[in-house]
Amino acid sequence: LLKLASMEKLDVLICGALGLAIRNALEMIGVLLVPGCEGAAEEAVAKFLVGHWEEKRPEALRANEIEAKDERNRMIRERAGAVSGSVLQWTVLAVAWVAILLEAPVWVPIACAAVFVGKVILEFCLAAYFNRRM
Repeated sequence: LLKLASMEKLDVLICGALGLAIRNALEMIGVLLVPGCEGAAEEAVAKFLVGHWEEKRPEALRANEIEAKDERNRMIRERAGAVSGSVLQWTVLAVAWVAILLEAPVWVPIACAAVFVGKVILEFCLAAYFNRRM
């Protein structure tokens, strides 16, 4: 198992019971262990993906809480959200122009323009709201 883990460059191992020696060896090569799983493999993977694996690993839960509350990470997430919103806004406007050029039904560019204007209005309202709160 150890040889396979290093050859395949495993990041995560979702498994049942593991002995202490193999557990230590896998952790030393950087494999994230999710031991103690029971039942169908699909269910174990789904629980891991949605974060339920933290229930059995309180230290991972604490680390994730600290990471989530970290001011730098919060600012990064907010900035990413703002940039993605701007990209989406201009993409919608570009789709409206393409729809006009391709002579699509009138409702398509109108709907795109409405989404664009709605996002701009929402942005101004939220800016005013947060300006008052801070």
